Amino acid sequence: MFHRKKESSGRSAASDENDPVHRGWNLSVQRLAVFILVFRLVNSFVIQTSFVPDEYWQTLEVAHGSVFGYGYQTWEWRTGLRGYTYPLIFASLFKLLQFLHLDYPVLLTFLPCALQATFSAGQDVALYLLSRRLHGDRAAWWTLFCYLSSWFAFYTATRTLTNTMETVCTTVGILCYPWHGHLSRNRGEIRFCFMFAALACVIRPTAAIIWFPLALWYLVKTERKMVTILQDFLPIGSLVLCCSILIDRFFYGKWVFVQYNFLEFNVLHDMGSFYGSHPWHWYLTQGLPVILGAHLPLVMLGVKETGRKLLSMKLLIFWVIFVYSFLSHKEFRFILPVLPMCMLFCGLFISQCRHSTQRLLAIYLLVLNVPVALYTGLLHQRGTLDVMTFLRQELRSEVTSVENKEDVLFLMPCHSTPFYSHLHSNVSLKFLTCHPNLEHITDYVDEADLFYENPQKWLEKNFASFEKYPSYIVMFNVLQERVKSFLDKGKYGQVAEFFHTHFPEGRVGRYVLVFHRKTDNAR
Repeated sequence: MFHRKKESSGRSAASDENDPVHRGWNLSVQRLAVFILVFRLVNSFVIQTSFVPDEYWQTLEVAHGSVFGYGYQTWEWRTGLRGYTYPLIFASLFKLLQFLHLDYPVLLTFLPCALQATFSAGQDVALYLLSRRLHGDRAAWWTLFCYLSSWFAFYTATRTLTNTMETVCTTVGILCYPWHGHLSRNRGEIRFCFMFAALACVIRPTAAIIWFPLALWYLVKTERKMVTILQDFLPIGSLVLCCSILIDRFFYGKWVFVQYNFLEFNVLHDMGSFYGSHPWHWYLTQGLPVILGAHLPLVMLGVKETGRKLLSMKLLIFWVIFVYSFLSHKEFRFILPVLPMCMLFCGLFISQCRHSTQRLLAIYLLVLNVPVALYTGLLHQRGTLDVMTFLRQELRSEVTSVENKEDVLFLMPCHSTPFYSHLHSNVSLKFLTCHPNLEHITDYVDEADLFYENPQKWLEKNFASFEKYPSYIVMFNVLQERVKSFLDKGKYGQVAEFFHTHFPEGRVGRYVLVFHRKTDNAR
């Protein structure tokens, strides 16, 4: 199939550097880091679409509320399922902007993504260094190329998701992990490794699925088991966990063990299935193939060609997919941390091919990934962000005093749009909620489902008088005909339309529509 160069498995970084073909690639790590940082910042500019609600509702919305005094807390925060450690990063940024009187909406929405891009750039450098440590310079460059060219990495690297930060912490942590079985004599390295492991588990408790077997394997291999536990694991884990608990104590106003609550809800009780369930094989047949995309066959070839090399990492990837497959609710982002690991095999395989084949594979990856990255970053699911920019401008032009009565009703699937974090205006906002059945009510139906069963009836019940009608109504175009009589009765006129997706499905339409109520003093 592919013709590979003959090279020993023990190839050193120095031998790569003496390769005449490779000689021109010798940039310093510092210059490489600057390039990657610029790349990720450009990445953050390009991403103008939404992915999942959590990137706004579980981070920016929480941070905005803690700093500016108004924002919406979803049911997870009311029940102590989420921790403030990650949102605190953005709350600190917002506080700085507030102190400098620079809390402009455009900065409040862009700078968090730029900050996350900076963290992800550090992860990219860590992945390069890990590959160089394991396989030498040539494989490191190709591993980095594979990861930077990945459409899904580009799509998620700058998003303010706990999954993204979990991936950052995990990748930086495994940089210092003894993958070849030779335990590091540098105690500082292993402490560095497990410090980031602890951070990953605090930010996203399911990171324990990755780090528990790694910690266990390390304990099995080391001869200083009790020393490792008492001087490394316990102090580091306790310090990070205590800091997290104290942060949550400050923001919640009471003692809350969010890591346990999160695991109990999502893993032990599998309550996440309320938001959808998938067959056990979903990660194998859809999840992993989609996030790897064009890289998939190269990853598989890399896994095959390496034989028993890096067997522990191969088993770890299998373990993560295996465990997550038992959970009913599945999402692409849940397995994001294994993406960098997979790219290690992809980069190693390409590095062992002939130079002509390498060029062809590079073109193959770019041709298949760049269009997808640009499409998903610039077009797919952008309407729900564009509408918030429009509303922000509309509401700010109408708000002249604290007596302002302008309000907005979002008749969309719950959490379709960002909220106060993107408006940065303390006006009345209403959306259709979708809380799970926490109180175990018989025949429970959440507000969003109740609305979609009979939209007209729901509107007439909740807005009995004309005075209660909202100033603005936002909806997908698929709903317009079902609420037409309400719009006519309230004298609403369409004032904006934004493209959202080429693939409308169910309650999500191709366009986002905005209606404004006509009044005697309307502009």
